[in-house]
Amino acid sequence: MALSDALTTMSVQAKDAEDQFKAAQSEQRAKLELAISKARESAEQRSRHMRSQADQTKVEVSAWWRDLQHQWDEQAQQVRSHLEAKREEHDAKRAAIQADVAEADAETAISIAIAAIEEAEYAALDALLLRDKANELAVAQ
Repeated sequence: MALSDALTTMSVQAKDAEDQFKAAQSEQRAKLELAISKARESAEQRSRHMRSQADQTKVEVSAWWRDLQHQWDEQAQQVRSHLEAKREEHDAKRAAIQADVAEADAETAISIAIAAIEEAEYAALDALLLRDKANELAVAQ
């Protein structure tokens, strides 16, 4: 592979890595948000089903059961609210630390890649110069 082809390939691979990173950012978040949405919908659907069953047999259901259903709905909502608040609070701190470490790792990897690109440029230019000198010497003989 010619040096210019190798440099082109390296450039294309760097661009591909950038594109994949950008796509992964939005894809991960979308998948997570979808999973959370499905879980919430499932819980809400179960709650609606329980209310529906109670409504269908209202004549047979005592006030105690209706109160229990109402309390369940309120408790479930409080639990969801509490979990979301705690998750956001706790996850925000832990996620920030993990994100800081991951970003530092990525920055280091990118710095190493940039250094490798600079070394590759130096090596390619040096090879070009040496090839030029070799051709001059071959012609001079």
